[in-house]
Amino acid sequence: MTVLISRDNPLIKTVISLQGRKGRKKHRLFLAEGPHLLEEALRSSFKVQKVLIKEGAPCFGEVADLVKANGVPIYPVAARLFPLLTETQTPQDVLAVVEQPREEAGFPSFDKEFCALILHQLRDPGNLGTIMRTAWAAGVTNLFITPGTVDPYGGKVVRSSQGGIFNLNLYFQTLESILEWAGRHGVRVWVGDPRGDQLYFEQDFTGPILFLLSNEAHGFDWTQLDQDWKVEAVRIPVPGGAESLNVSISAAILIYEALRQRLTVRNGDWQ
Repeated sequence: MTVLISRDNPLIKTVISLQGRKGRKKHRLFLAEGPHLLEEALRSSFKVQKVLIKEGAPCFGEVADLVKANGVPIYPVAARLFPLLTETQTPQDVLAVVEQPREEAGFPSFDKEFCALILHQLRDPGNLGTIMRTAWAAGVTNLFITPGTVDPYGGKVVRSSQGGIFNLNLYFQTLESILEWAGRHGVRVWVGDPRGDQLYFEQDFTGPILFLLSNEAHGFDWTQLDQDWKVEAVRIPVPGGAESLNVSISAAILIYEALRQRLTVRNGDWQ
């Protein structure tokens, strides 16, 4: 295979552009760095378009067999050039170029155990990725992304998700449309708020629900709610005196309380 050695190579230029949101939007592609993320992508419904490897890098085991089995072309890149393609200080030797899926239209189907997240104007990619990883682990598969939220296909989000990005359904909707849909279908919406009167572990999370997780710095702006939209505040106690919890930690607490309640209803059927 011919080794790519020039930064002016069209493929190299495209890959570098995918480090920015504008380039990802233009090409409808994103990057997944390292053999673990590559494997998760290959085992998912996402299409891996290309794989770039650092010249002289050792074989990456079973993942290499998966790449070949899926017919994904491999491009060796000169060792001096490869770090330009990645966003990490200590790059791994494998980089996948993955196609962004077609955006989910409308809203997901739901049943009495429906549980999903609204990610509203989150700005920190590490938080978003960690929430994705937690949702994936807990079996929460549907996430709503509102305008103003960091790009879920950004490099740090993808890495922080640890493969969660490849196992979730993302719906890009305005907060207004989500709350209107929830109201029409009897889906309760809970938002974490340190000033809330209701403690999270005293609430019933066994029915169809949405957890609304909002901006890290300012929290949820209650003034933007229409009087017809019902959103209920729930508080996670912080007796140690901290002002608040990190949004990804709050998400994990709420998600796993919902899971605990549902497993309890199923007669303690822990998996």
